Amino acid sequence: MAEESWYKTAAKLHKEWAKTYHKVSDKERYTKIHKAIIGKDVELVPGKISFPGWKNSLSMNVNVSSGAMAKVKGAENFAYHGNSFYSFTADYSKCKKKGKQNDCTHHYGSVRTELTSKSDWTFTEGTEKWINYAFMPARNILFPKNGIRQFHVGQCHPDGHKITWMMSIIGGKLILKHEFTSFKNNDEWKPSSMEKRRVLKKFEVNENHGTDKWTAVRLNFKNSKNPDGKLKVWIDEKLAYDYEGPTNWGEKKHKGKHRNKCYFKFGLYTNANLKAHHKHEAEGMMVFTDYMAMAKTEEKLEKMLLKDE
Repeated sequence: MAEESWYKTAAKLHKEWAKTYHKVSDKERYTKIHKAIIGKDVELVPGKISFPGWKNSLSMNVNVSSGAMAKVKGAENFAYHGNSFYSFTADYSKCKKKGKQNDCTHHYGSVRTELTSKSDWTFTEGTEKWINYAFMPARNILFPKNGIRQFHVGQCHPDGHKITWMMSIIGGKLILKHEFTSFKNNDEWKPSSMEKRRVLKKFEVNENHGTDKWTAVRLNFKNSKNPDGKLKVWIDEKLAYDYEGPTNWGEKKHKGKHRNKCYFKFGLYTNANLKAHHKHEAEGMMVFTDYMAMAKTEEKLEKMLLKDE
């Protein structure tokens, strides 16, 4: 309780500090950040970002009217594909509490500008989907010497603390976290309590604590309690993680929580902001995204991506 009280106080002090640190409106500030990174004037079109093939809503009722989520126009040569791309920006000073979830004190101080599944589970027993997106950690994301800070750019969330799988940037590296796996022993599959972690990519870090290069992600996930389950991840068109076997532990609940289904979340979710070396490094945390789609088959996914603007 004493620790939680300390984080509540620290979060409050950070919010008060931010009121004097930020001299302009959020939209003007975000636009200036984009211009500095891209090197030219761009237009931000604020609003909830579309992810073709996936019905979504705003996680934690985040306010995106200021440009925290936005379509970026006027930088055709910078986009991964087509004429435009998108950006997610998070400021720890805007952390929120909703119901029992208090991001401000969660995991040493969290905040999110994130999309969540609208009203149902993305993956139930037997569901298989293909997911594609490109992303670029643009600002205040890559901190190779501060591995306690974490930045998540895609996850499948069950009930409870363990995450089915999560794409995380930690210490300047892209890391896949994978739970609810199993191992084969004498031709019998047995649940593993160990979280699998795989380093998928090491980023080249620039002066913005970001990078100048896009990363292409493709996932094929089948949620199954049987051996036909799988999680495969391609990074920049190369297979970087290949798991085949049960991807959940069946219908039995654990402390009233479902562990055999999960819902997709996408955007920017950040932890340990109170562990930043400087307060301003927990503001204007920005990731660019592009070329997003979700489909039941890879063939359908490719057709959807052809329509990307």
